[in-house]
Amino acid sequence: MLRRFAGFTLVEAMVSVVILSILAALALPSFNQMVANFRVRTAAEAMLNGLKLARSEAVRRNTQVSFTASGTGWTVAQVSPATTLQTRPANEGGRGLTMTFASGNASATFQPNGRVLAGSPLTQIKVSSGVTGADRLQVNLGPGGQARLCNELITTANDPRGC
Repeated sequence: MLRRFAGFTLVEAMVSVVILSILAALALPSFNQMVANFRVRTAAEAMLNGLKLARSEAVRRNTQVSFTASGTGWTVAQVSPATTLQTRPANEGGRGLTMTFASGNASATFQPNGRVLAGSPLTQIKVSSGVTGADRLQVNLGPGGQARLCNELITTANDPRGC
């Protein structure tokens, strides 16, 4: 009597490996774009949270609080007496991201009522990566102190995610 062994033959296993390799090669560009989108969103949300922290601390402490961003990170500080409240690194979303400030200067001072001090130069922060097709997000700061995150690539007028 001839026994039949259950399992895969070497040829079947190799065909499976080749098919999985082809599928992985097709998915890799989408995966790179997804990772870049996550990194851009993380960095933009960190800036957004820093602005919201500065505004809430100005209201809570009933004093002026500034938000200052630079190439090394961002800082939230009480203006008088000068006290640093929080400092975060610039590479929070990862390396290879570009941050552009609309006015060239990246500081905003919030008044005790939560509004931005007149003459504060920071109105917009753009965050992008070098990956083709990845999101380009921007944080907009209004004179009332409201910070909003939007996606530059969404151009539909009725889409609230767009700028």
